[in-house]
Amino acid sequence: MHTIQRNPMSGWGRFWVKMHHSRTGEVVVAVCDEELLGKRIVTDNGLEIKVDNSFYGGVLVEGENVIRYIEQATIVNLLGDRIVGMLMNKGLIREGSASRVGGIMHVQMFY
Repeated sequence: MHTIQRNPMSGWGRFWVKMHHSRTGEVVVAVCDEELLGKRIVTDNGLEIKVDNSFYGGVLVEGENVIRYIEQATIVNLLGDRIVGMLMNKGLIREGSASRVGGIMHVQMFY
């Protein structure tokens, strides 16, 4: 069991959030931990993934305020130990539903 703890001084920190609206009516909300934007993640099999501004870099949101964006989504893409940990702590993600991409927690949810 992997538990992410909230920092009592700074809460959960900040997250980059971007909403994407598809032609089919889907609303994709992409969220990543603040420090991941612009980074490159190398997976166990050598695949390199860029945490790109065009997908994640919308607005910088403080802690639990990110939930109001997620509530509008039909598809959610989460990247980061803090965002996934916070939503697990709130009961919005089940334990064990996260995978790891280059050692970083990742979740996709479809509503």
